[in-house]
Amino acid sequence: MYIHVNRFRTARRYCTRGSRIWQQLFTAGYLALLLSASGCATFELFPSKPEDVPSGSDQELMSQGEADIALKKYDEGRKHLQRLINHFPESELVPGARLSVARSYFDEKRYDEARAEYQRFIELFPRHEQVDEAQYYTGLSYFRQMEKVDRDQTMTIKAVREFRSLISEFPDSQFAPDARMKLAESLRQRVQRELYVGKFYFSQEAYGAAIPRFESILKEYPGSEYADQALYYLGASLWELEQKAPAKAAFQRLIAEFPNSDLAPMAAQQIGMAFVQDPRNRKPSPSFLSGAFASIPEVLSELKDAIMDNPLWQAAGP
Repeated sequence: MYIHVNRFRTARRYCTRGSRIWQQLFTAGYLALLLSASGCATFELFPSKPEDVPSGSDQELMSQGEADIALKKYDEGRKHLQRLINHFPESELVPGARLSVARSYFDEKRYDEARAEYQRFIELFPRHEQVDEAQYYTGLSYFRQMEKVDRDQTMTIKAVREFRSLISEFPDSQFAPDARMKLAESLRQRVQRELYVGKFYFSQEAYGAAIPRFESILKEYPGSEYADQALYYLGASLWELEQKAPAKAAFQRLIAEFPNSDLAPMAAQQIGMAFVQDPRNRKPSPSFLSGAFASIPEVLSELKDAIMDNPLWQAAGP
């Protein structure tokens, strides 16, 4: 026993004289053991921020959120609805809260945020009774962001996709009639875009680049109000490229299907066909742009590619 006590005293003197590090390690270990033994629940070394606890039930939060939004206090309303979503995730009011958040963004014309919320709703609740509403407003958000025909048409293409999806999946929806109208308008703009670019190429004598534009109108948008123009410029482009037979076929189709078009006499004259049109029935072709065509980067880029890909250009190259 004496020997052990002496050894302990010797070790203690050694620690005291020789190593402050060992003392620090011993103290830290002792403190950790003490905290563990006491449960550590009675105090926190690093207290956390107080949690955002909702002051009210899910119904109260829903009512307050919708009331704020009705008063155009959108940020405050969304805060109440987000608390409902976060703290009552199993509540039957969550789908409605998410829709209200989406509507609030749409009302503010913040279409990107609104669209993200509507798409999230569709992902989370694909069988919900109001999913058709989310689908409709997704399309409408694209529709509201559509550019003019001489600009990028990405939003137009996406609007067409969403409206078609709604009409296909929910033909009896209360939103289907307006979706059909918006789809028709979106498709009309797509045709206008093709005609705009085709006419631009035609004016630049890039007939090879113009032809696919006019053909796409006739193939992808049958019955379009611009079909007579597409036929005429298709025939004229083919005629300039010395493709007389298909050019004549395009002109003849124009005369047969649109005898009252103001382009029909021009087509008949081009192929030497006798044609008499009753002026009382003459129908001017619809116009969507006035003045000369503007030069836009996208069209110029496509024109350059069309010229570079032309076999005649490649043959003339070095």
